Amino acid sequence: MIKKFSSINFLLKVTKKYSTSKLYIPYNQTSNTYVVIEPYVDLDNCLKNRNTLKDNITLRGLNIDIDKICDSWSSFISVREEIVCLNVEKQKLAEQFKKIKKDNINEINMLKETRSKVMTRLKSLRDDISALETEVVIPSLSIPNSLHPECPLSESKILFQHYGKTKIDNTECVDHLKIGSALEYLDFINPVIVYIKDKASLCEQAIMAYFNESLEKSDFIPFCNSDLIKSVIIEGCGAEFDNADQTFILSEKNLHLVGGASLQSFCAFLAKTSVGGNKLPLKFYSTGRLYKPFIKNIGLFSAVQTNAVEVFIGTTDEQKSRDQFDEMLVTYRRLYESIGLDYRVVYSPVSKLENWESLRAQVELYSVGCRDYVAVASLSLSGDFISKRLRIYWSGKDKHNFLNIVSGKMVDTNVLLGCLLEQNVNEFTVPDCLKNYMIV
Repeated sequence: MIKKFSSINFLLKVTKKYSTSKLYIPYNQTSNTYVVIEPYVDLDNCLKNRNTLKDNITLRGLNIDIDKICDSWSSFISVREEIVCLNVEKQKLAEQFKKIKKDNINEINMLKETRSKVMTRLKSLRDDISALETEVVIPSLSIPNSLHPECPLSESKILFQHYGKTKIDNTECVDHLKIGSALEYLDFINPVIVYIKDKASLCEQAIMAYFNESLEKSDFIPFCNSDLIKSVIIEGCGAEFDNADQTFILSEKNLHLVGGASLQSFCAFLAKTSVGGNKLPLKFYSTGRLYKPFIKNIGLFSAVQTNAVEVFIGTTDEQKSRDQFDEMLVTYRRLYESIGLDYRVVYSPVSKLENWESLRAQVELYSVGCRDYVAVASLSLSGDFISKRLRIYWSGKDKHNFLNIVSGKMVDTNVLLGCLLEQNVNEFTVPDCLKNYMIV
């Protein structure tokens, strides 16, 4: 398979920071801006334990002035409630105007005077609440998800270690780029332009088929997602829509190149929807491209494009999410043990988590060339953090609650191929579990 992005630098641009939001539109801008989604801002619950929240923010290395947000939150609530009351009063006045007789001049004048006062006050509050939204609500969107009790605070926690049965013939720890080039299976021009050829290309297709078959046997539904996602979804998923280190931003467009095998693509499909409780757990998977900005040069492990398998699970509550999380980790272990390479499963420390994650388990393969472990798969708990921002519900007989989400990348084909290449300097050996999926 050929992977080529020779003109990607002309499509993408690095953008500067903005103080605006694509997800939350201030009140004074709603008349001339289409409001795609109105996020559920749950600051009352979020600010209950300010010290715990501050520790969370510090451990993640974020710069958020929680005290300022807390101090102004009550003012925002007060102004918002007054606006709601005034809008109700305005509606009542409109109803009274319809019922009043035309010859009742005095009452008409009184209603007009009252309406004038209401409209004047609303206009004043419009500016007040817009300022508060900019100072309080929009910065609060950067507040991260609460941390799971099992999330390690400083270093990765090893949950499971597996030593592979494959005999390694690479005593000098030659990296996969040199081996792939020598065997003519890989042409790596740079992180943007990569050619995977011959047997390695067939193996890449086999990897995806191998993982797909396992998911289908577990009643997962296959999805074909969009590669391009709008900024509002990026922000809804807890990322900075103007940060070119997190996603590829298309020049002069309100679009991001993330790939169909991504959490954002699933969330774009599910935003503003309600899933019947009888359909849960919701179990989807998508096989396709995954695009990630180039950060450091470690060959295939840092190429901007890869193929991946992404899973998405929706449940009613935290306990059911945790049950699905544990079940998926068992599946991850079974599949990677069959592949036969050295690997381990770890919990990532707080500093490595994305804003939307409360806990992340990571599968790491041992790279002979790097002499270290490299992440090939992940699985994350996020609760209802994203669902509240993008209004993703589940509905029961008497309930209409936010969906709890488990999501993860089941395999990064670039990482797995790189580690397989590094096992032997003289030949590329395909694991037995993948051979049946090789299409010659």
